[in-house]
Amino acid sequence: MKKVLCLMILVALVLVPATSATYNLSSAAKSTYAVGLNIGTNTGIGFQYRVNKDFDLIGNLGLEYFGISRLSFDVAANYKVSQFSIENADFIVTVGLGGLVAIPLESGVGFDLSALVPVGLVYSFDKDVAPIDIYLRLAPGLRIIQNNSVHLGLGFSGYLGALWRFD
Repeated sequence: MKKVLCLMILVALVLVPATSATYNLSSAAKSTYAVGLNIGTNTGIGFQYRVNKDFDLIGNLGLEYFGISRLSFDVAANYKVSQFSIENADFIVTVGLGGLVAIPLESGVGFDLSALVPVGLVYSFDKDVAPIDIYLRLAPGLRIIQNNSVHLGLGFSGYLGALWRFD
């Protein structure tokens, strides 16, 4: 219980200053909120809260590894680190820091906790065409708790998804 409380305090220390930052839209920031679907290690619903043009909070809620043994939730603070174009298509590269919690839904499966470093590639359609972002996100990380026991080791998550941007 102390470990979960410490993790919650750590997440709050990251999120409170980030969400109180000044919101400054530019052409790179399409909208404040986005919700969509993703497939991968955490197949389910993805969301995004854009704080400013270079920083957003991302998360996923779904079933781990296409199965029904765990309900998985991950959240990360995400920073834009680069931008490039291929012909007329603009892409954004992001890097973040976050965590993953997997809650067992079946007996014989335990609780998991991991720290993640998501690296993403995002393509945003023009708002006049469709307010959609398509992304590929790979997240290497450190497993802290695996199947209810402390077990430090390397972990990995990956997602392919699409988000609908709301104004």
